Amino acid sequence: MAETGDGSRLPSPLDVLTSDVHSRLEFHKYAYIDCVGIKNALDCVIEEKVKLQQEQNAIVQLAAEKDGLTKKNEELVAEIKSLKEKLQANESSNLLQGSGFQQSQSGRAQTGSMQKRKRQSGDEDADEHELMEGLSGMDNPDQGLSTEHEGARREISDIHSTLIKGFIDISNTGGRNIAIKYIGQLDDRPFLPACLKKLPPKEAQKKSSELYHFWQEQIMNPEWNPFNTVTVEGITKEIVDVSDEKLQELCAAWGEEVYKAVVNCLTEIHESGNLRDRTIVPELWNFKGKRKATISESIEYVCSQVKRLSDTKNRRTRRAR
Repeated sequence: MAETGDGSRLPSPLDVLTSDVHSRLEFHKYAYIDCVGIKNALDCVIEEKVKLQQEQNAIVQLAAEKDGLTKKNEELVAEIKSLKEKLQANESSNLLQGSGFQQSQSGRAQTGSMQKRKRQSGDEDADEHELMEGLSGMDNPDQGLSTEHEGARREISDIHSTLIKGFIDISNTGGRNIAIKYIGQLDDRPFLPACLKKLPPKEAQKKSSELYHFWQEQIMNPEWNPFNTVTVEGITKEIVDVSDEKLQELCAAWGEEVYKAVVNCLTEIHESGNLRDRTIVPELWNFKGKRKATISESIEYVCSQVKRLSDTKNRRTRRAR
């Protein structure tokens, strides 16, 4: 029997099965790759949708915050305007006191002249009655001016207290020209550098804290009064006695900066009129001018900050859109 050549050999069932399995594997492989691609595309679409939704929510929130801020700004501007009008009215009232006094003197002169004419008429009963009315009239103008002046002082005091409360509610971050300074509170900044010059860092940290609290207690002690009365150009005033024994020992032991911090704190307490009580009190302070801030410049500062905040919010809202 003739042998069959290799070229005419029919594939065996195993070869057919192997080829079929291989084809199916290739199919599922590419199908899986397509599924992964579709899944990744869907994930990107979902992620983009979430981002768009978050941006939309942020825009809505910013719009709501802008409306709330605008309303608060309007209320604050109206309140500040009212305070400024009251302050201007009070200042005008103080200026008018002089003219009121002159009117009072003129009224007294007229009353005296009238009383003289009545005495000359011989009507003693009427003269006495008019005299009493005249004396009453002489007192009333001064009383009115005094009451008005006292009312103005109360209003100014209320404005000052309101401003202090408002500034306390605002955190005193660096860079502010007008802010709250606590009169009677010792500046702690010079203490650590002074201690680091003489002690290792760990010991210096502890010693600076102890030294600061010790001198804060000394400043708050009403029995310690390191002040001298001096006369400068005919004006008598009290100043810190730089030759005080405690102050001299402090300067010798820990240096000029710590010494100046204590002296400055004592001076501020004395100038604030709080030397007897020795309590720490908040005060509006112009840090640029190193002095108490006036009510007018405090109000102007608040107005400028409100405008700056409003402009910043408006820019953020425009960028979000």
